Amino acid sequence: MENLDLLLKEFDLFNKKQEILQTMRPAIGIRRMEESEDNIPIGASKLGGRPDLPPNLEFPQYHNGFLSFLAQINLVEAKPYDVDEILPKKGILYFFYDIIEQPWGFDKVDNGCFKILYFDGEISELKRTNYPEITDEYSPLQSFKVEFFQHHTLPEEPERLELDEEETENYWDFRSQVMQPYDKHENALPAHYMLGEPFNIQNDVFEEIIYYGNEDKYGPDGWQKNELEISKKSNELVLLFQMDSDEDLDVMWGDAGMLYFCINKNDLQDKQFDNVEFVLQCY
Repeated sequence: MENLDLLLKEFDLFNKKQEILQTMRPAIGIRRMEESEDNIPIGASKLGGRPDLPPNLEFPQYHNGFLSFLAQINLVEAKPYDVDEILPKKGILYFFYDIIEQPWGFDKVDNGCFKILYFDGEISELKRTNYPEITDEYSPLQSFKVEFFQHHTLPEEPERLELDEEETENYWDFRSQVMQPYDKHENALPAHYMLGEPFNIQNDVFEEIIYYGNEDKYGPDGWQKNELEISKKSNELVLLFQMDSDEDLDVMWGDAGMLYFCINKNDLQDKQFDNVEFVLQCY
């Protein structure tokens, strides 16, 4: 909280502290830690490298090849930072995506460009699994150990927070610093995290997913006409995982973009991870 106070003072928003704190949504920050993959225990949370899969789960296929492995999240490790107790208490989530073509996700032709797998068995069943085939295009991401931490996020346009024009500009800068802080070398840290508010780059991520998932219903120009309905439905979504562009992982999503994996609250409660929705945004 001390750092938040310093930022609020830096951006002349300290007089709005209580109102701003009420808009905050807790998230689970994901910090990558350098570690040889051989030293990362089987079943532990990780970014990149090779997944630890049980015999009944295989690398998902897409078009004529296989998807690339992004991350595995051991929910037992992440759960202590799940302030609102949204996630399952245990199990492992695996995230896969086509990192070569990098589809946007909102077009029907992109169906199958990502996949979320969920395992709720014993760690002893898992085996570190190589990519099924070697091609000139595929290369696994660099492997990193994961450390979780309590993270704060803020909405882009908070309700019930009255700001004048100058305060609004300051709030956006404050929000960026909170959600994507800088390291000691003044470099922005990758905004990898779970839950909370998406760090939108273009449109509101939740609303974009709702609109493109119902584009046949709303029509090509239906976003503004159905704004209230789309906004209401977007409140039912949870940010399951956000993965930023990351030089150390050697990934660049479009032009310095982000991947967003979202799920309906009820589907998350029922562990229906086949219903996860995805979108890529970039600058």
